[in-house]
Amino acid sequence: MKQNKQGALARIFSSNILNSRITSANTQKSEMWLGYFLGPCFVYMVYYAAAGSYLTQFYTDVLGIGGIFLTMMPIFSKIFDAITNIIMGRIIDKTRTRQGKARPWVLTAGVCLTVSGCLLYMVPRVSYNVQIVWIIISYNLFFAFAFTIYNMSHNLMVPLSTRNTKQRDGLAMMTSFGMNMLPGLLVTIILPIMIRAFGVGSDAQGTWISMMSIISILAIPATLIEYYFTKERVTEESISDEGENRMELIPMGKQLKACLLDRYWLTVMGFMLTYNIFNILSTNSMLYFCNWVVSDSVDGGTGIQVIVNAIGQAPLGLGIVILWPLVKKFGKRWVTQIGFVIGAIGSLLVLLNPHNLGIVLAGLFIKSIGALPTYAMMALLGEALDHIEWKNSFRADGFSASIYTIIVTVTAGLGQTIILGGINGFGYISPSSTTEVIQQPAAMQNFFAWCFVGIPMIGYLIGAVLMSFYDLEGKMKQISADITARYKAEAEARGEVYVSPEEKAALEQEELERKSEEKRIEELKAKCVKKGLNFEEEEKKYQDALAANKAKAEAKAAGRKSRAYRWTR
Repeated sequence: MKQNKQGALARIFSSNILNSRITSANTQKSEMWLGYFLGPCFVYMVYYAAAGSYLTQFYTDVLGIGGIFLTMMPIFSKIFDAITNIIMGRIIDKTRTRQGKARPWVLTAGVCLTVSGCLLYMVPRVSYNVQIVWIIISYNLFFAFAFTIYNMSHNLMVPLSTRNTKQRDGLAMMTSFGMNMLPGLLVTIILPIMIRAFGVGSDAQGTWISMMSIISILAIPATLIEYYFTKERVTEESISDEGENRMELIPMGKQLKACLLDRYWLTVMGFMLTYNIFNILSTNSMLYFCNWVVSDSVDGGTGIQVIVNAIGQAPLGLGIVILWPLVKKFGKRWVTQIGFVIGAIGSLLVLLNPHNLGIVLAGLFIKSIGALPTYAMMALLGEALDHIEWKNSFRADGFSASIYTIIVTVTAGLGQTIILGGINGFGYISPSSTTEVIQQPAAMQNFFAWCFVGIPMIGYLIGAVLMSFYDLEGKMKQISADITARYKAEAEARGEVYVSPEEKAALEQEELERKSEEKRIEELKAKCVKKGLNFEEEEKKYQDALAANKAKAEAKAAGRKSRAYRWTR
């Protein structure tokens, strides 16, 4: 579509001011650390703090609202949310801008998240019915509107970032690291300390509003960072030099059929569904487990929350360092299966000894190690989408983003409903202050323990079994080559010259190496002039050392290959 026929959104995003700061065909360090780590990190701080388990605690312990309404409201809201997810997926598919189809919506989501995040806690202190209406509207504004826009566009960034599977794996792990590690520290270590200081009960609502509003504002700079330091290289393959997007708009029904007939897509979505169910239950029940199973008050549980999460989150901090070499050597399938078995063992230790803080900490440390492979989940989705494109000659990005976001949002509502249902059904006793000591009923304590580690234990085992059906990783090299050949043939049919992303990356790398070599020679000559050295002799020393290092690296690689061959025999 030519520029003068583009819609308002396309015209807005045609401005050079909105161009990505990433221009390379290869993924860059700034892209990885800013676009895929720092930006999502701050957005998920907002999500986990404002809309996670603390929202449930705000409703029950600050507003004093409970009963069947609060139990069922989240799950009914998620039905509406599922509809908006499908609509948003179609909107993303139809988006045609110079900046891609997902990045513009990442930028749009920032203000929406901030405003709706603040409204969640600004419940007026009036009649009960007015409060209920406010809760319904603000809850759906955040989940069904603001977070849907962000989550769907954000989840497509890794699959659309590049076809280079190694680079994509790195981005997937980095963005998962950003979405979990630091937000986890804020939500599970810093916020409990703040909440203990602010207190619970109706008098504490003002401080809760101030705290959550400040956190919600982080969404604006976060989405700006993610927008400017990401790049949709896969989308750009369909954009001509004149800015025309040639990507065909695929009907949703056709995408649905292609996805449901693709076993890898079904495996990845089943894996994601399993993970999100047990993860949201564990996250939402954590503070209740610490307060009322390990301890007997909000005040006592706060300190335990800090310790539990410091120990439980510790392995996640090293995740990107540990996971990346393991995935490169053994593959995502094997690493995930072994990791999830480890996670199940750690969960079982906690479930069998929920009142023993030492065993709880040890079990959570082991469980956290087992959760590391989830950092690569979005890379799995990227491979499944490439496989669909390889089979059908079109991508199913919008539909897949809709389904994944439905999984995330519906399981979030389901998790809240299950927790609130258990609170209502097993006789939860609400505290009147953070220092009040309460012995919750045994059934209530068992419920919190099963939500925190029992159901996750089962989920880890199901996830390990599901990954046994995933053998796509070894086929990706040929799949990428076939897709590239198809694009090349289509370009030649139009009388154009097609340069693949791999060729662009190779040419760019060659140019960088050439400039680097020129700079090295220039600096060496300057050094020789300054110190009275012979340039030819110094250059020979450098080349000899370079050759020796290369020979050493080749010998080491040959040794590893030989050992691997002997091991597999």
